[in-house]
Amino acid sequence: MSKGRRVPDSPIDHAVALRDRLGKVAYEAAFDHEPTPWVDTDESRRERYRTIGQAVMRAIVKRDPRQGEISTQGIVSSQNGKPYVQFALDISPTQFTPGKAREVALMLLEAADAAESDAVLMAFARDQIGLDDAGAAQLLAQFRKSREQARGTEAKSA
Repeated sequence: MSKGRRVPDSPIDHAVALRDRLGKVAYEAAFDHEPTPWVDTDESRRERYRTIGQAVMRAIVKRDPRQGEISTQGIVSSQNGKPYVQFALDISPTQFTPGKAREVALMLLEAADAAESDAVLMAFARDQIGLDDAGAAQLLAQFRKSREQARGTEAKSA
């Protein structure tokens, strides 16, 4: 007989169990009544609800309060067509290593460039091609997708 706590016969994968519970909660919350019990739901549907549950959990739980999210985006005002840079930082104040500060600076420069080029493209689509706002927005969305594929979406921090 060994001392200490009893080790279960098969190890429990707590991450998988939590993911499944989050999915079940999201599934049950989506309906006033369960169309099909969770255990009888097909795997692809359960996987979708697991993904939703994890997304909700990530939105409300921070792993480390000292690590935040920084994001930048070049945008074009729908009211006046001018370019702007959207900057979001979910922790404040914060400190960066010099390498991270350079990464943030690069993110801001790329967003500024994208905002200006997006504004030019929107004006060109409306004034030269004759697209309405919806058509210009669709063209811009395709252009942004191509730019992200060519440029990549993340800078690697030093």
